[in-house]
Amino acid sequence: MHGPLDWDDVRFFLASAQQGGFGAAARHLETQQSTVSRRVASLEARLGGALFDRTASGLALTPLGHRVLGEAEVMEQALTRVTDAASATERVVDGVVRVAMTETLAATVVIPEVLPGLLRAHPKLRIDLVIGNTSADLARREADIALRFFLPPKGDLVTRRVARLPTAVLASRALAKTLPRKAPKAWPFVGTWLPTGAAPEEAWREAFGPSVLRVTTNSFHAQLEAVRAGLGVAVLPVTLGDALGLSALGLPDDVRPPPPIDLYLVTPRALRRVPRVAVVFSALEAALATL
Repeated sequence: MHGPLDWDDVRFFLASAQQGGFGAAARHLETQQSTVSRRVASLEARLGGALFDRTASGLALTPLGHRVLGEAEVMEQALTRVTDAASATERVVDGVVRVAMTETLAATVVIPEVLPGLLRAHPKLRIDLVIGNTSADLARREADIALRFFLPPKGDLVTRRVARLPTAVLASRALAKTLPRKAPKAWPFVGTWLPTGAAPEEAWREAFGPSVLRVTTNSFHAQLEAVRAGLGVAVLPVTLGDALGLSALGLPDDVRPPPPIDLYLVTPRALRRVPRVAVVFSALEAALATL
């Protein structure tokens, strides 16, 4: 080894290995690809060997890279435990809480209904909203709290089902007047495709709706906006329809109603009693239960 290791170099290597390339690692770490490749090269120089083979199809770990990856993951876990231990000593609500959620939840519930009162009550609290449909990795502290529409995998997590949202096939009022009554196969559905896999409402649409879709998206928010614009119909929470003036379409007797959507609130167990996380968790739990 040539010189002491720099944790930042290790962190950039770890992200490159986990994300599958320098470009993906740069996006994950919110930095430049040149920075990632430079830090990995710095680590390789200190270790005296290549960590990746650069191939036409992307990065491939070398034997040294495989060994270093295991140790880097141990280092990351140890650093997380140290951070958690420090957080556990907090006694006041002060600092940043990162909350992961979809854009629709942020726009319709969290920003207008939760954050104003929460931030007034706790002047030193800061909120970082992590918006997207991909699943933030709580174990790696990509977020402190996550709102998810699926039951998270087992782990050292505190999970609360905070809402079970009844759904219906919703359409704009203008579009609803033009659609054939009780004929889901003939309705123009707006579909979603998500990294987490098919949602229950999409499975229902595949069973009872058309096989060909004119509009698809990887965003719940874009799906909702497409329905509001009259581009099609979708299985959505009834509460959204009530709030946005959408119409629920009637279904034939031989078609079962679409499934409810479950909403889960999740945080690492080590953070649940940290004051800044606890107040945000409790505020979200109370607000979302009213849905």
